[in-house]
Amino acid sequence: MMVNDGTIYGLENIEKRREKYSLIGHDIVVDTDVCVIGSGAAGAILGEKLANGGSDGRDNSKSVVILEKGGYYDAEDMNQREVDMVPLLWKNGGANFTDKLRMVIAQGQCLGGSTVINDAVCFKTPQIVREAWRNMGVDISDEQWNKSLDEVWSKIHASRVKEGDLNQNNLMLKKACAIKHYKSSENDRNCKDCMKCGFCHLGCHYETKQDMLVTYIHDMLNKPGSKAKIFCNCASEKVTYSNGIVDGVEGSFIDSTGAKKYNIRVNAKVVIISAGAIASSQLLLKNRIAEGKTGKGLSLHPAPFLLGRFKDKINAYDGIPMAYTCHEFGVTNGMSEGGFLIESIFLPIFQFSMGLPTFLEYHQKFMEDFTHYTMAGVMIRDESNGTISLTENGNPRVHYVLSQKDIKNISNGLKTLAEMWFDVGAEQVISGHRDVTLLNRKEDIQTLVQAVETNPDALQVASAHPQGGNRMGEDVENCVVDSKCKVHGFKNLYICDASVFPTSLGVNPQVTVMAIAAMTADNINKIWDEQFAGISAEAGAK
Repeated sequence: MMVNDGTIYGLENIEKRREKYSLIGHDIVVDTDVCVIGSGAAGAILGEKLANGGSDGRDNSKSVVILEKGGYYDAEDMNQREVDMVPLLWKNGGANFTDKLRMVIAQGQCLGGSTVINDAVCFKTPQIVREAWRNMGVDISDEQWNKSLDEVWSKIHASRVKEGDLNQNNLMLKKACAIKHYKSSENDRNCKDCMKCGFCHLGCHYETKQDMLVTYIHDMLNKPGSKAKIFCNCASEKVTYSNGIVDGVEGSFIDSTGAKKYNIRVNAKVVIISAGAIASSQLLLKNRIAEGKTGKGLSLHPAPFLLGRFKDKINAYDGIPMAYTCHEFGVTNGMSEGGFLIESIFLPIFQFSMGLPTFLEYHQKFMEDFTHYTMAGVMIRDESNGTISLTENGNPRVHYVLSQKDIKNISNGLKTLAEMWFDVGAEQVISGHRDVTLLNRKEDIQTLVQAVETNPDALQVASAHPQGGNRMGEDVENCVVDSKCKVHGFKNLYICDASVFPTSLGVNPQVTVMAIAAMTADNINKIWDEQFAGISAEAGAK
């Protein structure tokens, strides 16, 4: 079997594909300039920009191999059915938890990563966060930030949601913010001609969401003379190195049953780990890289929800799920520490039902009122208290405990949101706290606040934004990578994803991840001839 450029390879035999696709039928050994592990918000951009080369007019294109643990699914596969899509597109089929099953962490595991299953919300890196990171030793100027943010913003077609495109759920949050005179706005989203179907979490059947699959990955594979290859269903297991020089990556092709089918060896001049905050730390720990530093300082943007139940139908499932945000208490309104955003959100019916804190007849009653709910989440900017370690069989163990400051932010956020739902006419407010599920009037809100602060473990909290674990900065003793995402002590190993964030970001992170990836790719292109061109891509061949 010849391995051709501009092609996606995998184990799943699905006939109709947008991109050129080929089945893997044996072990693979391939030589390349760059091997990127992960194909999400960082990996796809790194692959495309390095395959295309620099912007100085020279032909500086490189051969690129991307290794993706998930499968390749395109719009035809994304049928808007939760029972089909969650197992295909979500990491661990959606059952991805911190230790003790305390908090579910939503992540994509498919070609395009979490950009395929997120709600397309776009925030540029807040100025207050940039300055905080610089004070912590990150050497990235505002000029660099602005250039990269503008570049990816344009590429993914990010634009402001029009007021006329807000559904009733979003409009209720907007009305509540107006009553309180809170700073708020429609969101920016990376969508073109959105169909407003409400199934963003299940992949975009219409290809209007400008995720990595339909932007950077498509462009990388279809550029004339492309020297890029993508291997899906491929678990990266070993990074081989000696004396600070990496020579390649080894892994396995794993089928839908979890069985290893074939092996792969990629010999590379440069290796970039972009597998996400948890998986990147897992790979480093397994390979004894940055020992004593990796897996520390994890943050999750924990986000409890509140439902408002109204007499009239809201039909919150119908339309853009996340189109409006209250900024009053967050970094987008100058909060330098902690704080929270209140973000409109709604879920497809199965995921919605799984999130309810009740069972049996109470659960049935809540579901009967499905069309009458508003929903929003309180996303806090948490302290970086989490850690990632390995279980005995090499899986990641995510340990995370809310700090007292985080708990206070959560209780303040829920108090604020509950008042807002009552302000706009909610007959009841439903919380995710098992001790205080129903609030019938404003006077009940303090009971919820007390329950959260005295028994936070009883509150249902979810995360979609794992960050940190491999801190960026120039301090070799405490940071895993430098300000250009190169691993301290290595010549040609990079980590580039949300794991390098020094602190919690405080806003939805995909655009910040993309901007860091764009900067990293530009720097590698700039120094390629001097630093990497002379490295043998066959040094580690077995």
